[in-house]
Amino acid sequence: MKLKLVIKIALVILILTSFAAPAFAQMTHTAAYEFDGTIDFEKQAGHLCNTGAEIKQTIAGNGVMDKTQTVSMNTGKISMDDENNWVAGVTPLTVTTVWELCAPPKYVFNDTYWGGRLVEGEAVNLAGWSPANLYRRNGFLNSDYSKSLVEGLTDQIWAVQVQADPGFSGNLSQSGVAAHGPYGGFIKSDSDDDEAPGDDEFVFDRDDDWAIVVGDDFVGSYFDMEQHARTSMGTLRRYIDISSPFNHSYLYENMSIVGKSDVQETFSLMNIKPGADMPGDWWIDLF
Repeated sequence: MKLKLVIKIALVILILTSFAAPAFAQMTHTAAYEFDGTIDFEKQAGHLCNTGAEIKQTIAGNGVMDKTQTVSMNTGKISMDDENNWVAGVTPLTVTTVWELCAPPKYVFNDTYWGGRLVEGEAVNLAGWSPANLYRRNGFLNSDYSKSLVEGLTDQIWAVQVQADPGFSGNLSQSGVAAHGPYGGFIKSDSDDDEAPGDDEFVFDRDDDWAIVVGDDFVGSYFDMEQHARTSMGTLRRYIDISSPFNHSYLYENMSIVGKSDVQETFSLMNIKPGADMPGDWWIDLF
């Protein structure tokens, strides 16, 4: 009888704990590919602001290729580990990957009059412009009037293409994660509304110099990338166009190399840190 009672108590505790713990819906796809022949491959993962970023990849040409890939997605966040090694056959073999971020770009004024003076390419500063108007695909920036006044400085794109010539090798490995949680408004001292952000939102505190306040389960707003692109002979193309309205950072690169090339890099953009209860990558948090 005592054993049955202990089991019943344990089951009740387990049920209560499962209800108390936050649940994060997730989709994960892991695949290993071996190709030998003519390849026509298209893949998309994520859907822009629903998963923090949208990743598109194509592989086209003839040759022998080994590929492993893991993609994981949940609300506001996407990660991908991707390894591609190949030797082109009778035609070039090309791998192209594009990340489009949901995280908003820095905004600048168009060539127009504003407040009685001409402004051209001047930055829209968070401290001098309602943060509600700066959130991508939301509010003021969706109106035709606002589009005549301000524009995004960058496309929020990270793209790479490696093409190996016939008989030569190519490699593309990348490990990246992108996140951008929803914007919930800003705190006003004269407002009777609830000033705390939602569990998964971020807000601006106007009375604290536009400080950012996040909910406990806010997924964050950031983009991290480790990438290695190489070909023994062929064409390497890279396009990076990323900025941030939170810290006014800006990075642009547009290159095309014909011949032998090898590029290794790391990149990190931190706009807003995740909330206290948002689970992270435990193996990274150890170090």
